[in-house]
Amino acid sequence: MSSRGSAIAVGAVVVLALPAQTVLTVGPGGFPTIPAALAAAVPGAIVDILPGVYPAFDCSVGVTLRAASSGTVVIDLAANPFPPGAGTPMQFAAPAGQTIHVVGLTFSFPAASLTANWNPQVALLSDAVMEACTLTSQQANAKGSLRIGPGAVVHLQNVTTQGPMLRVEGFATAVQCSVAGPWVLGFTSPAVWLAGRMHASDCAFTGGSSSTQSAGAGIDVAAAGELFAVDCSIQTGFGLGAACAIAGGGTVRIARIASNSTACLPTAAASALGAQRSGPVVRGAPFAVSYRGSPLVPVGVHLSHAVASVPLPFTAQPWGAPLGASFEVAFGLTDVAGQLPLAFAIPNNPVFVGLPVWLHGWSGWTWPLDVAPPVGGLVR
Repeated sequence: MSSRGSAIAVGAVVVLALPAQTVLTVGPGGFPTIPAALAAAVPGAIVDILPGVYPAFDCSVGVTLRAASSGTVVIDLAANPFPPGAGTPMQFAAPAGQTIHVVGLTFSFPAASLTANWNPQVALLSDAVMEACTLTSQQANAKGSLRIGPGAVVHLQNVTTQGPMLRVEGFATAVQCSVAGPWVLGFTSPAVWLAGRMHASDCAFTGGSSSTQSAGAGIDVAAAGELFAVDCSIQTGFGLGAACAIAGGGTVRIARIASNSTACLPTAAASALGAQRSGPVVRGAPFAVSYRGSPLVPVGVHLSHAVASVPLPFTAQPWGAPLGASFEVAFGLTDVAGQLPLAFAIPNNPVFVGLPVWLHGWSGWTWPLDVAPPVGGLVR
């Protein structure tokens, strides 16, 4: 048998549905503010935001908020109506059945916030996808968090935090994210505080640091929390004394983890399936995905236009697509190193821009099957 993985894949991504989308622009020639555009938006609309610095806002409709040029749009949480010290979160909360997509935005947290409960927050309180976003503090000694609220199903892809911690109270999947806890005087914090469930692949988590206490954990799993992490780096921060990269008393399952405190880690799982993408989904270009699991095991890949969290009796992790809303696009066998690369052609048609395309992988010879977090994104 060849040492390379083999796969049967469709040549082009096929859409299940192609809904009409309204595009609204914020900036010169368009709406003057993001709230003004949101007030005019209908579910499924795309809000393109031109380069600039904008005040924090709330979103209560299932739209796509997209930087016209990734990294050029800054949302200032120190600006009105969320001044430093107010403790008011910036909330994304759409009605049931709608999903908010946030793509390419930078969130700037205020300096030296002394409010309680890790405010100010960017709070995802309903189903959401955050892709290619950055959350950063204006100075080291600052609190702040990206919060995933109870009941919310959120997918994070290529998200970077530099200071604000990640608080997960609902269900989160994360692929190719980098989460670094803050440097705070007087105490330390983890990069991730997990009271809900999180499934991560190819991510880096580095705990917060303090000059006066022990280094913060990469991930602190509360008693009711559940963590599944594969192909990730989970590190402690810097500080006096020792710390564990994964702390707390919740349920933890890991595989192929790099850490600076390996003695604290639980025993690695015998099997797991990780996923990563080569870059964003671009029309008229191939979209490459790589799956990593056990050697010489079957891998099936499904396509959907939405993410979900569906517990199934025959999968070790929740299935990431709505039931009945996905179909198989590839099937193959990993090579002796456990790798299976795949490539899909994205049709070169402008009507596809903004369409969510998600790939969901499973692997294994016996139940329960291993499931990888979704990979994909909005077509650019």
